[in-house]
Order: sequence, then structure tokens, then C-alpha cells
Amino acid sequence: MERANSCQDPLGSCLQCDERCKAKHGPTGQASCDNRNQLCTCYYTCGPPSPTPPHQKQCYGGTGLCSSACNQNCAQKYLGGSGFCESIGNTRLCKCQYPC
Repeated sequence: MERANSCQDPLGSCLQCDERCKAKHGPTGQASCDNRNQLCTCYYTCGPPSPTPPHQKQCYGGTGLCSSACNQNCAQKYLGGSGFCESIGNTRLCKCQYPC
């Protein structure tokens, strides 16, 4: 099986590294913080464009702190939205993904 091409995007400071990586490159973006230099790098799949039509672009938002109603809150706030919880430091936030 062929391994997908992996690209990297330097995002600067480690502050909210994972959140910024996912917001820029989608939920499959993997953030890594270089603790020595305090620099965030986002690793994501690159290569040929995905088969998703341009009008199906995914956007990201949020509804505040994570709760058991995260998915429901995202569905109510964003048309076609779905939610997932993400830890940023010691805080768990509800993140939403929706077509835009």
C-alpha cells in the first residue's frame, strides 16, 4: 500500500498549535510542537486534490466548552454541522465542522 504524501506547514508559536493546524488543514492535520524552540508545525496530507467538489469545502467553528451536547449544538448552530471535542491545554473545547 502506498503511503500518502505528507506536507508540513510551519505555524509559528505553539499556542493553540493543534487547533490552528486543524482549522487550516482539516481534522486530519497533525500538529507537533517543538518544545525546544516553541515552534508549531502542522503535518497534513498533500498531493492531488481530493475528489470532493469545491462547493463541499469544510469550514470549522466552535460552540465553547465541550459537553455531551457538542454534536447537537454544532448541528443547531451550523447547517449540516457536526461536532467533536478537542483538548487545548487543560481546556476541552467543542469544535464544529460544516460545509461552506
